[in-house]
Amino acid sequence: MGNAVKQAEELRLLAKIQAHDESVWNMSVHSKLPILATCSSDRTSKIYDISVLENVKLTTVLDEQTHTKTIRCVSFKPSSEEAYPTLALGSFDSTCSIWGADSFKSEWELLAVIEGHENEVKSIDWSLDGRYLATCARDKTIWIWETDSMNEEFECIAVLSEHEGDVKFVKWNDKGEDTHVFVSCSYDDTLRIWRQDEYDEDEWNCVAMINLENTVWGAAWVDNDTIRVLTEADKAEAEQGQDKDDQETTDSSKKLPSTIKKIETWSASSAFGKVSRMHEGTVYSVDSRGGRIVSGGSDGCVYVYEREAAGPESGEWRVCASHSLCHGVREVNSVRFVRDNTVASGGDDGSVAVWGLT
Repeated sequence: MGNAVKQAEELRLLAKIQAHDESVWNMSVHSKLPILATCSSDRTSKIYDISVLENVKLTTVLDEQTHTKTIRCVSFKPSSEEAYPTLALGSFDSTCSIWGADSFKSEWELLAVIEGHENEVKSIDWSLDGRYLATCARDKTIWIWETDSMNEEFECIAVLSEHEGDVKFVKWNDKGEDTHVFVSCSYDDTLRIWRQDEYDEDEWNCVAMINLENTVWGAAWVDNDTIRVLTEADKAEAEQGQDKDDQETTDSSKKLPSTIKKIETWSASSAFGKVSRMHEGTVYSVDSRGGRIVSGGSDGCVYVYEREAAGPESGEWRVCASHSLCHGVREVNSVRFVRDNTVASGGDDGSVAVWGLT
């Protein structure tokens, strides 16, 4: 592992704010506006102005009476415009709330509360075109919601129940033209890829399943055809040199639901090679932007990866920047790219830190 980080730079701390009284669970950065949203065990979500990275300012605290339990996930609706930002929250009270504003500096209003899950909502994400919202929960289901242009009416068009364990994470493809496809991760140790039916827009099919034999915590789309997966680390296996990323995975048809109409083959590769197990523990969060990937986890570390541009290791991933004890001795629960050369981390200490790369 030492060689993998030998030439890595140290991430520079640009700003650190005490965002919440309890753990920061998740963050989201708006696609157009300079704003970052956080959510916490303290049942609040906050929106920050990140126009000046060294001077992050709190602009909004969303009504803490809306949710009765931890707000676990937060997601800005993708937009090409600066007006009418929209934010979705998912809570352990099994509900989701939708918030909107005329501009990021104006007052935010509650637009809708959507219900359906039986247990804690674990993850929430918008499709790139903003038409669909995916939610997943401890009840082992994924719900697909279709929204109107005003984000006030949400219709459930599909409930997907193929996972055999809690569904921890959903993420739409945000790196290519094929936007109506998403990935889900679960405690059943699998990753599933879902695609909208080409003949029926309201039908969603599981087109691939990958067995990873460890709890799958999350994933990020690196490009239109590549997903970076996070699993619970198995140190004994790593020491024996048996990286599960080397496994070739096909349909796994024995567990695939009978409703599948088209099977796709996705293979797991060892593309991350020697940097695949940098973290000394579980990796909780990952994000990608501009050809780079950032990860954070239970060891309190944040790593930024990029591909070697030249030389004998051209195309191989390497750690280009890192920082340990990003939130003291507490865990890092969420990482996000703020800009191409800037990342944010949220930790169990309730703080959000902004880090710069050279």
